[in-house]
Amino acid sequence: MGKDSSQPHPRPRRPRGSLTPERILDAAEGLAERGFGAVSMRAVAGRLDAAPMALYNHFGTREQLVEALLDRVLGRFSPDPPTEDWAEDLRGFARGHRRLLREHPWAVAPLFAKPIPGPSAQRIGGHALAILERGGHTGDRAIAAFSGLIALNYGWSSFTVGSDLDARDGYGSDEHYELVLGALVDGLGRRIQDRPVSGRMRAD
Repeated sequence: MGKDSSQPHPRPRRPRGSLTPERILDAAEGLAERGFGAVSMRAVAGRLDAAPMALYNHFGTREQLVEALLDRVLGRFSPDPPTEDWAEDLRGFARGHRRLLREHPWAVAPLFAKPIPGPSAQRIGGHALAILERGGHTGDRAIAAFSGLIALNYGWSSFTVGSDLDARDGYGSDEHYELVLGALVDGLGRRIQDRPVSGRMRAD
């Protein structure tokens, strides 16, 4: 007697151990590139041809999966080797961070909402603070400067992502970005030069 082809075929079981965190994140990133709102445990499982419950062995919640995915993106940040010019290194840091956001436009909004999803964000922050310390900025002053750079990049990326602003009379262009970045970094340099010494303003 032949098999009844009208009956649904059971989902074949994946080999034990074949579903790894990296494979799950690969699938999640593939979905995110189509639209971050599409990332769900069920959708990721479907992309992997796996049962949704299998994902929970690696990520307890969707939030944990998203945090790991965002941290993975930030982990791709590769700083340039340091030079003797801390201000130029700071500009290079800002450009590299902005370039990372531009290469992952789907991640801009969720990273703006959660800018420190994991250890990669802390590594990026530590790198920037080390540059600022070389320029004489420490403590709250360094944190404020770093926050300003990050806010510039997330704000600029949010402003231009998914639009044609870069091609519209320079509005939101790289040239405009460099103008604002330069003003910010130059301002930090002037604050160091004008720092009071023994109760008086230092004369140059």
